[in-house]
Amino acid sequence: MSLEDDLRVTLRDHAAETVPQPDLWHHVSAGVRRDRRRRVALAGGAAAVALAAVASVPVILANRADRAMPAPPATVPTAPTGSPAVDWAWPSWSEPAFPRKPGWVPPGVGEPSVTVMGANVLLHYERGSSILEAEIGPIVPSWETEGEEDHDADVGGREATVRTASIFDGSQAGEQFVGVRWRTADGDWAQVLSWGERDEQEVLKFARHLGAGSVPAGPAPVTLAVVPPGLTLQHQSALPTQGGASLCVAAPETVAAERQPTGLCADVVEEPFEPTEEAGPELLTIGGRPAAFYPEGGRLEVDRGGGKVLAISWDPETLPLTRAEAIRFAEGVQIA
Repeated sequence: MSLEDDLRVTLRDHAAETVPQPDLWHHVSAGVRRDRRRRVALAGGAAAVALAAVASVPVILANRADRAMPAPPATVPTAPTGSPAVDWAWPSWSEPAFPRKPGWVPPGVGEPSVTVMGANVLLHYERGSSILEAEIGPIVPSWETEGEEDHDADVGGREATVRTASIFDGSQAGEQFVGVRWRTADGDWAQVLSWGERDEQEVLKFARHLGAGSVPAGPAPVTLAVVPPGLTLQHQSALPTQGGASLCVAAPETVAAERQPTGLCADVVEEPFEPTEEAGPELLTIGGRPAAFYPEGGRLEVDRGGGKVLAISWDPETLPLTRAEAIRFAEGVQIA
């Protein structure tokens, strides 16, 4: 493996593990975000987002669908429980799409879903323990699983690296991990990862048949009425196998650098509404629903009924939302 490839390997790829472990964001998100309600504050760091008082800048993703967002309301609604956020903006980003169209898909992979991961876009297939996904964008992806060996290949005449592992966490008999990563002609990173019974030749065939076209994300599982100035779409996903959905907005520079969910996030998680008393929440009502505001922790939770909670989270040090602004944001969240 070249020095350049070695530098691309993430810290988790170097973690000392007896069995290669997949660290899939979509499996982590439900548990991690569920744990947010028990934490007083989110961790800061490189992924933190600053609330800049500038005009909202939409994220530009290659070959996005040209469908426009719904027309904004004539007037921005104000929060009856707080001061109106008159400088907040109607969301103006384009509907995301995966910027390639698969020309061949292995049998039995399930239905596709599209996820926004910062400036990257992910196409995800899942059925049972089988997962197949492709990711394209300017941010270097993660291998997600520690491999046993790397070797060279080509995808459409481009040099590529193939990583394989005969077992992974949760793997069953006959399943393996195969990943392939390359640079596209326009300089983006492209990657295909497979956990399941597919072999290397099938994964390479899928990668080589990612051609012209796009796969639209479809209706957003979570939509917003207004967003703070300077913030735009950073993450959007639906987790049908876990009954959840997520949407985050962040500053453009954060979107360009961070592919994991970060910023001001609205997560729908399957769990009972149980305010954590030791964290000292303020109990209130939002939209006629019980809610808990954690003034020191950068989070607000709303009971959505049916064993689901809407969890609003942010870093209070870099995104100092007031109580009224947090409530205003939560009131504008719509769940499909």
